[in-house]
Amino acid sequence: MSKKLRLQGEEPSEHQQHPRRRRPASEIIRELRRLRATPLRVEDENEPWTGNQVKVPPPDLPVTSLEQLEQLRLTRHKISLLIVRPFFEQAVTGCFVRINVNSAGEPPDHRIAEILDILELDYGYKLDDIPTNAALKLRYEDLIVPHEINDVSNMAFTQEEFELWRINLIQQAIQPPTTSMVTRKKIELYNALQAEAKGLALIRQSFRLNIRPPDKGGILERHGGVYPWRLKKPSSSLPFRGFIGEAYPILRAMPEVPEPKKKDGAGALYI
Repeated sequence: MSKKLRLQGEEPSEHQQHPRRRRPASEIIRELRRLRATPLRVEDENEPWTGNQVKVPPPDLPVTSLEQLEQLRLTRHKISLLIVRPFFEQAVTGCFVRINVNSAGEPPDHRIAEILDILELDYGYKLDDIPTNAALKLRYEDLIVPHEINDVSNMAFTQEEFELWRINLIQQAIQPPTTSMVTRKKIELYNALQAEAKGLALIRQSFRLNIRPPDKGGILERHGGVYPWRLKKPSSSLPFRGFIGEAYPILRAMPEVPEPKKKDGAGALYI
């Protein structure tokens, strides 16, 4: 009984005081026709409720650090993996290599070079165990020179070589690679390495050019390194080379030691 009295004593809610009015169907139809005739604004396309958000691409900036350029560097080993696969020319063009610009008889001197194209030589040579006549058309400093792939180093760019490369770009008014190019070349290189390689036996069987004998030199220099010491040539006045030649004046100044006398089995001495 008390519960009924309490319920009867409560004040009616706001919803009960003002009941919701149903809109007539004609008013709803008129509102839908008005919305259908209204053109969609451009700023509405990027609203979260439309589901058509346009992602703003990152700005295309030039390469300014050694770490960024390292992503476009190709080693001699990686080129040997790409040369036996399709799309080799497309994959390597636009990449960079560390090239030895001196001949075999001189100390190595490396530059950062851009691969502009792939050329064909009228003779063959061995790239590791792969016979080929491909050459790289490279641009470094103010030169555009073809180089064999064996001239490419496996080592990374140095900071000094990178600074020299940047100075040459400014002097020659050459546009540096951009971040979008770095991304595109990384995808091309990945796809090229995933392709099926041609068999080495088939390459040797189909290669018809004469193979040039390899250049002789130190094993460290052939692999793009630099010896940490300087070899000293012995003096031409010494009759011998090496340690014996350097010690010859000391040996000549020493007094001669007489040979000991030998004796036969009976104990008699003889000379």
